[in-house]
Amino acid sequence: MEKFINDQLSRWPSACENFRALKDVRTRRMTVGGLEVTVQFNPARIRSTAADVGKEAVKSRKCFLCRENRPVEQIHLRFDGRKSKKYDILVNPYPILAGHLVIASDRHVPQNIWKRYVDMLDLARTYSGCTVFYNGPECGASAPDHFHFQAALRGQMPLECDVDRELEKIRAMSAGETRGRDARQDVLEYLTAVQDAEIFHYRKFVRGVFVMRAATVKSAAKMFYRFLDCVPVRDDGGEPMFNLFSWYSAGEYRSVAVLRSAHRPGRYFADGPERIMISPGCADMAGVAVAPVEADFDRLTPEILGEIYSDVTLSEEAEKAVLWRLTRTQPVLSVGIMSSETITFEILSDGAGPRSASFREGKIEYGGALYDELFFEAQTPSMMFAEPTFVLHGVTIGTDFHWERKMDQTFAGSLKIIVDRDRLTAVNIIGVEDYLLSVVSSEMKPQASVEFLKAHAVISRSWVMARMAGRKHVAERPWKTGPFPEGVDNVPAIVSYLDSVRNPEGGHVCGESGAPCRSDASVGKVPLHIKWYGREEHRLFDVCADDHCQRYQGVAMAVGKNVRQAVDATWGQVLEYGGKICDARFSKCCGGVTERFSTCWEDTDYPYLSSVPDTACACAGDGIGPVADGPDAAVPFCNTSDTGILSQVLNDYDLETKDFFRWEEEYGREELSDIISSRLGMRIGVLLALVPLERGGSGRISLLRVIGTENSVDVGKELEIRKILSRSHLKSSAFEVSYYDPVGMKIPREAVEKSAGEYLRTGKMPAAVFGTVRICGRGWGHGVGLCQIGAAVMASRGYGYRDILSHYYRGASISACDDALENRILSGCTDK
Repeated sequence: MEKFINDQLSRWPSACENFRALKDVRTRRMTVGGLEVTVQFNPARIRSTAADVGKEAVKSRKCFLCRENRPVEQIHLRFDGRKSKKYDILVNPYPILAGHLVIASDRHVPQNIWKRYVDMLDLARTYSGCTVFYNGPECGASAPDHFHFQAALRGQMPLECDVDRELEKIRAMSAGETRGRDARQDVLEYLTAVQDAEIFHYRKFVRGVFVMRAATVKSAAKMFYRFLDCVPVRDDGGEPMFNLFSWYSAGEYRSVAVLRSAHRPGRYFADGPERIMISPGCADMAGVAVAPVEADFDRLTPEILGEIYSDVTLSEEAEKAVLWRLTRTQPVLSVGIMSSETITFEILSDGAGPRSASFREGKIEYGGALYDELFFEAQTPSMMFAEPTFVLHGVTIGTDFHWERKMDQTFAGSLKIIVDRDRLTAVNIIGVEDYLLSVVSSEMKPQASVEFLKAHAVISRSWVMARMAGRKHVAERPWKTGPFPEGVDNVPAIVSYLDSVRNPEGGHVCGESGAPCRSDASVGKVPLHIKWYGREEHRLFDVCADDHCQRYQGVAMAVGKNVRQAVDATWGQVLEYGGKICDARFSKCCGGVTERFSTCWEDTDYPYLSSVPDTACACAGDGIGPVADGPDAAVPFCNTSDTGILSQVLNDYDLETKDFFRWEEEYGREELSDIISSRLGMRIGVLLALVPLERGGSGRISLLRVIGTENSVDVGKELEIRKILSRSHLKSSAFEVSYYDPVGMKIPREAVEKSAGEYLRTGKMPAAVFGTVRICGRGWGHGVGLCQIGAAVMASRGYGYRDILSHYYRGASISACDDALENRILSGCTDK
């Protein structure tokens, strides 16, 4: 490299003169934030300091890093990066440091380090006598339109030298001492590690300085990109603002990132004596402050220079947020993705393509051998915004719903394949927050408003944390090995089981394994068929990936800055009531009034899951949000046809459903009789009437009497009623029934119900015969807890996520989840 520089200077007089002048520049030393820095008077740098790097100015000038626009005297040295990236190493004609180089891409591409950090590390290893540095496009780069690194001989920048000293202290210690001892007085505060890479917080000089070291390029890159996930996100979606330095020393790669909040300080734009022409780039941020104007150089003080640094670096609050993101943790959960006799999958890291595992003789046949279990561990620990690790082919989504279909899906985290009876089940082991990125995106469009997404992140997290705690509690129950059949593992199911044992002739028995149900005789000898879904149903994993629990469709759905912002801003937050995590249920559309828990599940109610009008008036009456006035104040939030809002909330296949607030279904009498018989698994004969016996606060029916010529039955609860009246299921049980004769004349409902009741008592067939049944309903889903469409409308009207949650979960509060809180709740699945 020295020969290359000398060759260049021998044929480029102006550059040679600037290099000679560098030896005689005036310098001063002063201490800023505990680091002794150098102030350099370098008038040749006025060209860069005063450069207009605005988009229009950059667009209108010729790029001085493109080969065709370089001075004829300028020569270059070729460097080959990875994945066909190539660079020209050039002497910087306006040096700040000895041996100052520019390493420019051979192509005119914007300044963005994405996928180029490995090239930076390779440069540092190849030219180990140099420090390689990078100015972000708005952090000192005078050519933001053309990608380039810079480099200079090592040992000239105070920050680099101090970090080296501190890393040498740590290198002399064992890893256990580094991570376990009281290091509160150390300059470098250990934060976290990925494989052999570590990251530290540098607690001197300026805010937002982070130090990374690693033995390999691969682990260094993983740490660096994890770090970038944790830094402030720009509103325009551009690269985060930072300056970056890398070098190779003592057998390891070392990097320092200085996070920025602004390109230039306030004094740069000031008028009169307050103005100081310093435009900080890498050298400045590493402790070599360049002042091209002599008057500015003379009047700089540690206080003024500290103010300049403070103007362009992170605020204390922003730095704390980065530290929190880097050190926070997330629980790990298991998600059942799919079950099949054969599972086809890909492990992305090995490049081997699709392969299959099949069920055989009670084991897993894979690669010509039999296994009890397959486990493909993620190469790095699950972290926020974890990278894809595997693909599952032919995953069914929307099981038993009208949008059912198969998709190939990509997931982060680890893959486990297990035997479940006569099939195989694929289970994803994933961090809760990574899981939520997909859940929130899968449940609605990732472009939805941030406040709505925040609300959904909190309730989805509350639900899954409660589910995990409940499943852990089940595993510790004394009756788990008691005298009960498989799946009878909670109080309601045990009561139902004992009822069926005591009353074997009581009526039709619901028979879905693991689903709590009850069957006994009710008044009038009409059997009682009560069934609800999702209470501790999964034995081999925490949650499933479909609408039975929460819709989870892998990392392909985890897109958009709004979702990431929502999960990040609410990390670890759950809904809490009375010291317990709330069972935070939600559905698509409540239909105008939310429903009580007991209408849909066990005969238990929770104060925070009460029946509440979904209106601005109801909010204002409880001090939530602004004062309600105007014609819309009493109109339900979820009564909207705003396609903009609906397209934010609903995925494409959900948008196929237009009639979610008010809807109708119509059946012929024989058709509905056959559907009910098929769904119940018992012949009812010809349907005589559907009689609501119990309704919840929203009008949802929780107990419905089905009267037929051969059999009659009282059916509950909410979802079971929806299931028996449809080949898939009705949108909700908040409906009214109308009857029409064969010529289309409406028959009074009261007359139909009275005649059917008389048939039950006397066996006398009704005189009036209807030919058609029309079911007119409200809402989409069970209606308990948050109404997704209503919440989206609230967010569009300026309600914050805390207001939204206060409305739908009355009396609940938001708190940070911890083990003590997590272990005090038993919860189950939700269905939509």
